[in-house]
Amino acid sequence: MISIDINHIKTEYEDKKEFQNIAKAIRKSRKCIVVTGAGISVSGGIPDFRSSDGLYNLVKNKFPQAVVKGKDLFDATLFRDPVTTKVFYTFMGELKEVLNKAKITPTHRFVKDLDNQGKLLRCYTQNIDSLERRLELSTDITDKKNAKIVQLHGDMDRVVCTLCQKTFEFTNDHINIFKEGNSIPCPSCQSKSTIREMTGKRAIAVGSLRPNIVLYNEHHINGDLINDFASYDISKKPDLLIVMGTSLKVYGIKNLVKRLASVVHSRKTGKVIFINKTELCTKTWEDIFDYEVISTSDEAITLLKKEINYLEAQDMIKKEMAIRKEELKEELKAKGNYLKKKKGKEKPF
Repeated sequence: MISIDINHIKTEYEDKKEFQNIAKAIRKSRKCIVVTGAGISVSGGIPDFRSSDGLYNLVKNKFPQAVVKGKDLFDATLFRDPVTTKVFYTFMGELKEVLNKAKITPTHRFVKDLDNQGKLLRCYTQNIDSLERRLELSTDITDKKNAKIVQLHGDMDRVVCTLCQKTFEFTNDHINIFKEGNSIPCPSCQSKSTIREMTGKRAIAVGSLRPNIVLYNEHHINGDLINDFASYDISKKPDLLIVMGTSLKVYGIKNLVKRLASVVHSRKTGKVIFINKTELCTKTWEDIFDYEVISTSDEAITLLKKEINYLEAQDMIKKEMAIRKEELKEELKAKGNYLKKKKGKEKPF
């Protein structure tokens, strides 16, 4: 694995050269898979939850009696206790407000550009912000051929019933109720229960609505579908894998990246690239990644696009020179034929 510090590519010849090789790999790719994590959305206004003014502390101040760590706010075990359940709903209400204000980043636009160029086979994301949808990238996992984004951990665009699994749009009303630490009864379950009671039947249980995301320690309802996507994409033999904005510490994403990297490396010119602010554990990943770029994804992508544009300009110049060379040959040939013809017509003295 070749490690490149983004701060050195302007001064270190080798880093510059290897960075150009990454740009060449992206430019030549025809079947690219992208894997993204939270790091690609930070510049869009989704802050580090652990910062002093982050959402974790905001919720902690509301519920000082609840002992909840940051990671625990995405853990299904929260529902075992009424206090931590209120913490969960409050956090989700606050988070949804932040996500609604978030902006598309240069990294998201890069993924869209790959799709526009016909290079993007698929993007697997750990993010729940759904920013890709704003760029009209399909997230419909019932359609393998046309879905471009696979949301590994669900999304915050909809809420889901804990009982019947029916989903609804995540509205401002939901936000306001959640922020107070309260859940919402499922309207579908309520309707069915009411109809049963009206017909003299026993009422049925009514589920609660919660964000449509996958938490730690709970079954992933779309797990089989996502695995099918990965198998399908592997069968397409991608030639490039780019992993950005993730520390690759979750088992599922580690396994997915290793599976995808293996098939990319089965291609003669296949390359696997990692872009993140923090370095990887070399022992674990040195045989998986060809390049490691230490940088924010936005900064790396911005510089890579400049390199790609430069390479394209160079190719354009070469093509134009080749065309002009052929034109000159034809002109000289035509001129030579003209002179021969003229000489043949000249009368001797």
